[in-house]
Amino acid sequence: MLKTHTLIIGGGLAGLSAAKALEGKKDYIVAERENRPGGLAATLTKGGFHFDYSGHLLHLRWPETSRFILGALGKNCARIRRDARIYAHKSWTPYPFQANLSGMPDKVRSECVSGFLKAYNDRRQPRAASSGQDEAPEVFTRWTRRVFGGGISKHFMLPYNAKLWQYPLGRLTTEWCAPFVPVPRPEEIIEGAYGKKPVGLGYNTVFSYPKRGGIGALPSALARDLGGLRLGLEVESLNLGDGVASVRHFGPVHFKRLVNTSPLNEFIARAEDAPAAVKRAAASLRHNTVYVLNLGVKGVKSDMHWGYFPEECFPFYRAGIATNFSKDLAPRGCASFYIEIATPGSALDLASAEAAVIKGLKACGLIKSAGQIVEKLWLKVPCAYVIFNRERAEALPVIFDWLKAKKAFSIGRYGAWKYSFMEESVKEGLEAAAAILKR
Repeated sequence: MLKTHTLIIGGGLAGLSAAKALEGKKDYIVAERENRPGGLAATLTKGGFHFDYSGHLLHLRWPETSRFILGALGKNCARIRRDARIYAHKSWTPYPFQANLSGMPDKVRSECVSGFLKAYNDRRQPRAASSGQDEAPEVFTRWTRRVFGGGISKHFMLPYNAKLWQYPLGRLTTEWCAPFVPVPRPEEIIEGAYGKKPVGLGYNTVFSYPKRGGIGALPSALARDLGGLRLGLEVESLNLGDGVASVRHFGPVHFKRLVNTSPLNEFIARAEDAPAAVKRAAASLRHNTVYVLNLGVKGVKSDMHWGYFPEECFPFYRAGIATNFSKDLAPRGCASFYIEIATPGSALDLASAEAAVIKGLKACGLIKSAGQIVEKLWLKVPCAYVIFNRERAEALPVIFDWLKAKKAFSIGRYGAWKYSFMEESVKEGLEAAAAILKR
């Protein structure tokens, strides 16, 4: 029988950070089902190329976590100023779309500016007093038209987010929007529409990335010297009340504290003692799936880091050039692309999707011919973006109240069931460990 003080489910950034903070202070086991640490913050190699699971960038904003991450990477880290763009109406314009309309045709630009100013003036009008009752979360279709107006919503916000979320935008709620959707001031909209490029809009104007090894260099650095990390261990079921987990091909593991970083709905489904109401709440949670086509390409000239594609003629919502983060990711003279396609969870016809991707890359000018492609690797993220809806808002308090009563933590992007970034997962891992050490 194996006993440990803290069982950590998942060896991604949140789980590894918690383990790092517990090392030498409390005994722990990190049960990671893959044969490598990192979860989705991993880098795979093929044909001399290093491919991440899509674009994983470090947006560092908190002193403690910044020191922790940069300390792990040491000198293997570069700080980079963002070059992100949008391709629409056969034109490129800088990100964010709403503050860089100068790249758009005159009619589109005029429609977007006038629509924003009307929405801005409408928001400044006195509103009737609230009834005092709790109001339902605002849905995205109403929010974007209220905040950005009809033009920006029509030409970017609605088509792009429909492609990304793969969920009805009239049911998608907006708790996720800040800080991920920048809202410019009227003067920034006007200046961006008529020639002056706004500076510093968005949460990711500057980011960090490893100089060598892809984003997988970070979990590899965190995993180094972790005595409790166990790869290839999958938790099949657990009972929080009894403090025991059943691990595939391994047997029972007894624990006093538990930290979960796996998808919340899957975690609750494995919890044998979860009440029926908690099970129902977890079963109501929804997410989409993202397929990532990684391409090794020769003869690429673009300096862009990534681009957004709102129009239906492109099957992908985003395409990035990872070698513009680090030249180390590809052989000399080649570039490493990642192209993201979302589905509501349904399978993707990879052959048809690949042909459509290549056609789209040619249409926007990122490549000239399919003959430039020298390597391919499809990767799948089954649980990619969690869906924000009324059901989520109602389910999470039910689930987390029960977990709190059991003194269990569920953290990270998927454990907490939210839209977040890598540094926040690290932060939550450190915070969970700190709470455990206090008890």
